[in-house]
Amino acid sequence: MFFYEGQTCPVCGQHFAENDDIVTCPQCGCPHHRDCWKQEGHCHFAADHGTERQWAQGASQTPKQPETPQRTCPHCGANNPEFAEFCAHCGREIEHEEWASTPANDPVPPPPPVGQYTPPFSGGFNQPFQQPFQVPLHDPYGGVPRTEEIDGIPVDQIAELVGNNSAYYLPRFHKMTHGGSKVSWNWAAFLIPSNWLLYRKNLLWGIVIFIVETVLQLFSQFSGDSLFIVNEVTGATTLKPIAQLLADPQAKLLLLIVGIASIASLVLSILIGMFGNYLYLQTILKKAKRQQQNPQLKYDRSFLKTGGTSFALAIAPELLVIVIEYVQIIITMFV
Repeated sequence: MFFYEGQTCPVCGQHFAENDDIVTCPQCGCPHHRDCWKQEGHCHFAADHGTERQWAQGASQTPKQPETPQRTCPHCGANNPEFAEFCAHCGREIEHEEWASTPANDPVPPPPPVGQYTPPFSGGFNQPFQQPFQVPLHDPYGGVPRTEEIDGIPVDQIAELVGNNSAYYLPRFHKMTHGGSKVSWNWAAFLIPSNWLLYRKNLLWGIVIFIVETVLQLFSQFSGDSLFIVNEVTGATTLKPIAQLLADPQAKLLLLIVGIASIASLVLSILIGMFGNYLYLQTILKKAKRQQQNPQLKYDRSFLKTGGTSFALAIAPELLVIVIEYVQIIITMFV
């Protein structure tokens, strides 16, 4: 008869089948799927070892869910997980001074039972809390509960597609799709619009914004060149006298073009700074829904590369401009 018949894995909650690869905890004997054990790196009930809550054969197979301490957002009053970096309701950052910590004079916990191994603390952010100091764990969900969904997509799937800095984007995405404002300021999107969009692999908007930026820059450059006087001896450029510019209708038009191009460039940067996160959300949702419709894409390397970030794409516009300038110089030398 199958030894683990009727029992479930405490990690995935699935009943054990006869052909499953099963490992048991050397401390309490609790069975796990081998992959589930590797996923957690230890027994699911490791925190209960040596206590009256320790797993025992025949006990309830439903894993106990510890009560998660809550932290109230100082901005909107919403409850968040204890070590959330951003509020899941309003999306604003929760300052590190508000993190819970353990006083240094707390009593030292008793040593573990004989034979129980306790891994040493290495100081990393992915290590368990140790006495007397506690280092807050990094939450890749930014305080958004893992049971939540963003426009019907589980937050863990969104976090996987976002990649770097998911703790910043998920609370804002959650707020936008739950009745919040579509406006969310992003300094990187404001300062380098096309580079930021391409870095986040938002290719369509990144290319469109780069083309618009280039056109505005060319208008400003070609119009501005006509407003300067070049010294044939030294090669230095100086702006034409104001009186001469104001008296020349063509110069007035050129000044107007330069002004309009500069203002349009600034307005474009402001709009991307305000709505860049929303544009990025639409790109992520499009990829996530495509993955939902075809679950096999979860194992497709080419599709997985469409998420995350790309430094090469971020600097591609600058490299393209440099190449074009060098080509112009070479053509000028030989023509």
